[in-house]
Amino acid sequence: MKISYYAVIPAYIRYDKDLSPNAKLLFGEITALCNEKGYCWATNNYFCDLYGVSERTIQRLLIQLNEKKYISIELENNRQRKIYLTDYPDKNDGVGVTKMSYPRDKNVALNNTKNNKENKKEELEEIIEYDWLNN
Repeated sequence: MKISYYAVIPAYIRYDKDLSPNAKLLFGEITALCNEKGYCWATNNYFCDLYGVSERTIQRLLIQLNEKKYISIELENNRQRKIYLTDYPDKNDGVGVTKMSYPRDKNVALNNTKNNKENKKEELEEIIEYDWLNN
């Protein structure tokens, strides 16, 4: 059985205009690999083979993510690299999405297809009744 994890690319990464699309994809891969041990242990060659790019490209992408403090890179015994995800969202410097802190009004209908169809049906019935009265 092959282990499979989801890649997560949070809003603060997806909407960062300073990051290249491939850096965002690489971040997603790093999040998936962090699920097993809490850090990513993959080599540059692993990422090169995975995405079909050069090692220099992977280095540039990792530099982008590291400079933005989205990841931190540590070398253990000057051999094994460990890539950690940082707690960037907690720093909240205006990047990212915040959730509403108040509950949704229960009296307001959600804007979905079912409600839209029901509302249009009611509006149509009102128009038909009004036109009938004028004849």
